[in-house]
Amino acid sequence: MSGRLSARNRGRLLNTASFAALLLVWVVLTIDLGGGPLVAPLFLPSPQSVATTFVTLLRNGYQGESLFHHLGISLMRFGLGFSIAALLAIPLGLWMGMNETVKGLCDPPIEITRPMPKLALLPLLIIWFGIGEVSKVVIIVLALFPVLSISAMQAVRGVGLRKVQAALALGASRGMVFRRVIFPASLPGIFTGLRVSIGLGVTMLVGAEMIATSDGIAWMALSAADFLLTNVVLVGALIMAVLGYGLDLLARAIENKVVHWGGREG
Repeated sequence: MSGRLSARNRGRLLNTASFAALLLVWVVLTIDLGGGPLVAPLFLPSPQSVATTFVTLLRNGYQGESLFHHLGISLMRFGLGFSIAALLAIPLGLWMGMNETVKGLCDPPIEITRPMPKLALLPLLIIWFGIGEVSKVVIIVLALFPVLSISAMQAVRGVGLRKVQAALALGASRGMVFRRVIFPASLPGIFTGLRVSIGLGVTMLVGAEMIATSDGIAWMALSAADFLLTNVVLVGALIMAVLGYGLDLLARAIENKVVHWGGREG
């Protein structure tokens, strides 16, 4: 227990040191020691300047809306897209992993669409679904669906055959084998797909907010770039980074609570 605890503390220390090193590099590049900073403020504002801009945005908002409004809109778009993709893709992936017929029917179209750049479809989605929220959510779903379905399928196919055979030999039904053996053993692979999808989903959120919208954190940063408001751009980028990192930490915490009872092998 003490060894595990020390390893955890060491990991936290390394994480803190990594963030501190990045902050130090940022300060060194932007500090003015008399001859001007190494990087002009137009291209890279100082941490103090960005912090001041963040406080100003908290107080006054951006383009008539509060910062929390923009964050809430972005979270709504991401949450809907992520939830719909997970609810559709994970069960299909599990089914594909257990049934060769379903895999033969569904795997080719998924594999064909997986490398397709989803942002290239955004104009088409706007034609189909309009400029409202539907097209923005759909683009996120399309990007996450292949990742989640394939990861779930591979997780099932990675379950040891001996475990399944042993459960069947002991008289377990196929439904019980799935509930007690296959699904718990697949959870680590499913959570890996979920964590990968979080980063991809945040990236797609930026693309979704590029067109036909007037709110959202990514939109705020993109519109500020048109006016060379680098401080606002960095605030938006940092909020998106913290959002992605925070969601990943949440996924890790849920995984640690859930997977320990079935998915990990001793």
